[in-house]
Amino acid sequence: MSTQAKFTSVPLEKDLTLDRAYEWHAEHSTDVPAFTYLDEENKQVRYLIKAFNTVFDVHEQQFITWGKLGAGIANGVDIIHSQIPETLMGDKATAEPIVVGVLSSAEPIAYTTFLLALLRLTHSGAGQPILPFLLSTRNSSLAVAHLITVKKVQYLWVNGEQNQIKTLANETMTHLEQGNIPSVIPFPTFADLYSPRDTSLHHIDNTISYSMNQPALILHSSGSTAFPKPLVLTHTNLMEWANTIKSGDNELSDEIVAVHNAPIFHTMGILSTTWAAISGYIRAVSCPTILKSFTDPERFLQEIQDSHSTATFSAPSFLEAWAADPKNVEILKKMKVIMICSIGVADHSANVREGVNIVIVYGATEFGPGVKIDAKHPKEGYEWFRFAPNISPVLPSDTDGPDTFELIFKQCETHHLSAINTEIDGVPAYATSDIIQRHEVDHTLFRVMGRKDDQIMLSTGEKTNPGPMEHIIMKNPHVRTAIMFGRGKLSNGVLLEPKSYDDVQRLGLEKFRNLIWPNIEEANDYAPAHSRIFKEMILVASPSKPFTYTAKNTARRGAIIKDYADEIEEIYKAVDESTQTSIPIPTSTTENGGWSLEDTREFVHNVVHEIMKDVKRDERYRRFIQFRFLQATYIRNTLLHGLRQVAPLSTVQRIPSNFVYQHPTVNDLAQLVANASQSKGESRAQVDPAAERLQHIQDVVRKYTQNWPVHKPAEPPVEPEGEVVLLTGSTGGLGSQILAQLVTLPSITRIYAFNRPSKKSSLERHIEAFTDRGNQLSLLESEKIVYIEGDTAVEGFAIDPEVFKQIQSLVTIIIHNAWKVNFNLSLASFEPAIRGVRYMVDLALGSPLRTPPRVMFTSSIGNVKSWANLPPMAEEPITDLNLINMTGYSESKWISEQILEAAHRNTALKPVIVRVGQLAGGINGNWNAREWFPSLVRASQVVKGAPETEGLVSFIPLHVAASAIIDLRNSSSIFAHLVHPRPVTWKSVIGNVAEILGVPTIPFEEWLKRLEAVPRTPEALHNNPALHLLDFYHACLTPKDMPSGQEDREAMGLADYETTQTVANSPTLNPDNLPQLGREEIARWMGYWERKGALEALQLN
Repeated sequence: MSTQAKFTSVPLEKDLTLDRAYEWHAEHSTDVPAFTYLDEENKQVRYLIKAFNTVFDVHEQQFITWGKLGAGIANGVDIIHSQIPETLMGDKATAEPIVVGVLSSAEPIAYTTFLLALLRLTHSGAGQPILPFLLSTRNSSLAVAHLITVKKVQYLWVNGEQNQIKTLANETMTHLEQGNIPSVIPFPTFADLYSPRDTSLHHIDNTISYSMNQPALILHSSGSTAFPKPLVLTHTNLMEWANTIKSGDNELSDEIVAVHNAPIFHTMGILSTTWAAISGYIRAVSCPTILKSFTDPERFLQEIQDSHSTATFSAPSFLEAWAADPKNVEILKKMKVIMICSIGVADHSANVREGVNIVIVYGATEFGPGVKIDAKHPKEGYEWFRFAPNISPVLPSDTDGPDTFELIFKQCETHHLSAINTEIDGVPAYATSDIIQRHEVDHTLFRVMGRKDDQIMLSTGEKTNPGPMEHIIMKNPHVRTAIMFGRGKLSNGVLLEPKSYDDVQRLGLEKFRNLIWPNIEEANDYAPAHSRIFKEMILVASPSKPFTYTAKNTARRGAIIKDYADEIEEIYKAVDESTQTSIPIPTSTTENGGWSLEDTREFVHNVVHEIMKDVKRDERYRRFIQFRFLQATYIRNTLLHGLRQVAPLSTVQRIPSNFVYQHPTVNDLAQLVANASQSKGESRAQVDPAAERLQHIQDVVRKYTQNWPVHKPAEPPVEPEGEVVLLTGSTGGLGSQILAQLVTLPSITRIYAFNRPSKKSSLERHIEAFTDRGNQLSLLESEKIVYIEGDTAVEGFAIDPEVFKQIQSLVTIIIHNAWKVNFNLSLASFEPAIRGVRYMVDLALGSPLRTPPRVMFTSSIGNVKSWANLPPMAEEPITDLNLINMTGYSESKWISEQILEAAHRNTALKPVIVRVGQLAGGINGNWNAREWFPSLVRASQVVKGAPETEGLVSFIPLHVAASAIIDLRNSSSIFAHLVHPRPVTWKSVIGNVAEILGVPTIPFEEWLKRLEAVPRTPEALHNNPALHLLDFYHACLTPKDMPSGQEDREAMGLADYETTQTVANSPTLNPDNLPQLGREEIARWMGYWERKGALEALQLN
């Protein structure tokens, strides 16, 4: 809108209260519109004509100027004086303010005008000050009575023009005890406030000094879980809220902003009132002479159009309703901005993302608006926001995965809180219980993921944020409300209240589940694997137990879960016996009476595909055990159910309960099931499990050490131009550190950074890895780096053949560092990785260079069992298989060593096998807090004692290990042991740990005893990961177990390794250059864990 009169900004250098800012505008922006509304009579004509399919703009738009608004405020002051005489008399300096309540749904102009009059009398009246308390008319009468009693409200203004408000007030009075009943006063109407009066603010004394820290206003919380709580806002709070409109680049001066559905008693309404004083936008509201509610989205959108509004405040539900009609979306696209004062817009409003400018206004009454108000939402999406520059947010810990935090606001000079529930470094703070996620690339962007108090912690310690999933499920037209459950269980379920119970009765439970299943699948696609909902875990509410809701129509989650506790327990009991009986079993049988392998393979594939959804028919070797326990349970039960139809019961009973984990491919499972189906129940021949295991390992070695290609250099031989590196696993801890150092070496001309595909781009993952480990992001801009995504387990690496050919022709060094770390998986699960090692050898031997590139493989010293009497492991092949740990991880690493060593014996390849020791924190202390030593440190904080034992520690810092690996590319030896060549005593390390934690050292046996005594609650399992590693700690040698004279061996009974050749081939590891581990490094690790929330506050100084 354009007007001749110009809005004059408030002088921000002055300590003006909100009401005095309005007075300023009454004097300096006198003729500038403050409000606009449509003449109701003419608008009625417009709608009448519209009914005959003809639309004429015959309505008249009216305005309330700042000058007229100022006169209305003055009239309001006179009305207050006439109704509360104390405001004109008494000792203002010493008197406590009179708490006055407002219970009204008056139209916005009258409510705003009267509120500003009330605010004037909080500090500038002639008599006793007042303190207004704005009560939501959406509260129950019990809640209103509670608030009146708690704050000792003496006067209560009630809107007498609406019967429901009068009824609410009358019911409230019946709940109040004698002595707590306030005097009820009729709320002034628009006519009362804007009729001419003989006044010039003569009851206001502007010479009276006041403090910005004086109470100005009382609002209250929503009361979703209990009675609402009063929250006192000071004049400072209000003006800090007001100034956030200038925190970004959103220029709304002279714009018309529709605020029809922003009630003034709500935080959104107060925010709009404060922002107008700073920004100068014109508030479009309903006609003040006719009371109307704008709960109908279509009616509100029509009002937006009729008022020529270019911006609006909106609830997410309105936006979702508008988005359903493409015509509405076209209207929204023409608007300058739509400010959403909440979070969680459903995905079916995604069609508004293109062309509609939505800006999130994240905030709460307890801390006000917390974000920058920009003209456009970030390109990453409207749900993302940036914090306002005046606030001090604290992100204390990873709550549920990388870059996920509970948001805390710390009070500072430019941001004062209206509620305080914690302290940060001795400074008052407010923990919001909101779970926010930091953007993976732009770390200035955040979005709200859900509520901490709504989080579901599974018995595994993993967490589910139910809000987004519930929102997706509730898009289904047959669902009114969805409440997820699963606290303390292995998996989640969902409780649904249907929109119509007739649907359930008519269709039956199974068909009703099918009806809403597409939305469940959409929610599962959105959520992490551990949060997935299975069809069997859908519980439908009973009409005899209807859900209960708050005044804001929010489901009372806790009460509902409690009401359905028995039904929830029953559904979990049923899971153990559940099967996918709809999948047909093979019908044909072999001569033995069982199923053929081919038919069984088809059956197993159908079972796995039905439960996993992502195993394609040609993926016979795809692993599925990395998914949830519940999925393995369904697969196990369904296969056993089928077997019972054809095999003797004794055969089925002999199958181990964990057979799905032991046979992690369709082929392996099919072989097991086919054999069982053909069994006649005879006892299986006794086989030594250890001998069977050793034979299987040797079979795998034999499989991948045959038919070696011959290296044939090009003619004439090709000489490399500089060093070209193929590095796998460059987004991991060690890999990213290797990459960072390779880039800086002048001799390195190109680096192929090779990783498996992911939802995130390769560059995004590298940025994340470099940021977390303290490396310079500018290194990733180097022209040396070529980012490649593929799969080493596939011949040709699943990349463009031309790219593969280019890599093969140029690479001089291969550093094969990528490997899945999971000690629970079987050897079969690692076979793709083993196959990838052989393909790396083939790649190198196919090189046209005179000498094939060296293949460097990062193995592990953890392959070997702990022992006390054997000499240190030599830098040579390990031939005794009995020394290898019985885990798929260790077996796969040993097999890979055998493949490379065999290639060295039989081909021109000269590999380097680096057995990496315990990596410690790098340049910024980064060390996975859930590994065994960081977990031990955290447990020491919990049990208030650090474990002391004998022996040495040879931890090697991450950046030192990376540098040493790069050195070893020129090694004259095949094997290397990457451990610290200058170990220190366990006592020196744990002594520093204990000092920093502020706990004593205690014997290892006592520490273990205390750890075992910690209750295994889901919270404890999440916050104290050592509880998951008790078997490991039990297996460690303690001083009483350690043979005499072994005190100079590796602590905890871990293996010792020779390092003579390694040190000779790596200048980095030269003892003259490499300092021992000391307090500085230990403090760096622990500081990192503290920043990540894995440790509580430390004594690092």
